[in-house]
Amino acid sequence: MTPTPSESAGAPRRLLRDTQRQQRARGAATARRVLSVVEELLDAGGESSLRLADVSQRAGVSIGSLYHHFGSREGLICAARADQFLESIPQDTSRIMDLLEGAESAEEFSRNLAEIVVETQGPGRAQTRMRRVELIGAAASRPELLAAISEAQTNVMDVSEVLGQAFKDRGWLREGVEPRELALFVHALALGRVLGDLDEQGVDEEAWTRVVSMALHGILTLDLLAERRVEQHCGSKATPDE
Repeated sequence: MTPTPSESAGAPRRLLRDTQRQQRARGAATARRVLSVVEELLDAGGESSLRLADVSQRAGVSIGSLYHHFGSREGLICAARADQFLESIPQDTSRIMDLLEGAESAEEFSRNLAEIVVETQGPGRAQTRMRRVELIGAAASRPELLAAISEAQTNVMDVSEVLGQAFKDRGWLREGVEPRELALFVHALALGRVLGDLDEQGVDEEAWTRVVSMALHGILTLDLLAERRVEQHCGSKATPDE
């Protein structure tokens, strides 16, 4: 039986909650506290300087507990790196879920979705994009890290696919566009923006946003997700003199 729009809108959140329950079952607060400490230490001194004794002291857990939760020093590092790899993605996903559940019209949804698109493509995400690329490069020669990142990305794709299915159920995807491939396109678009970050000539943000908007308009049937929406958002950030 085809799910109703309200059922489709709620499905991504249920999947996210199920994933979060699984994460809590693995060690919950203790593991989360440890990962936060490890990420801070990695940012401060890199992997070579990470000592389990320091993690144990700062997180308030025994070294035995670290091995219990993460198996090894490498397992601990990989778990922290996978967490860093995802960084802003869960927040973006939750925002889109909120839009699906709360928007009273396609116009309201598309207007707010355009704002999220602009934000994910903007220079404010440059550091996050670069970190993800660095971690992918590091994983090429480290099977355990590659496995951790792959699992994290697959979980994100699963949630994004359900979001895409909600779009499809509402009639917002053009014919031939499948939910998981839509998810792949969106994530590739966000990560691929790092090439613009590396361009010494810089990127014309408004011109790039128009291109992104036109691409999305070719995928979605939301008429109001046209470039004029994104242009209006960009224009609202201009100074009065402009």
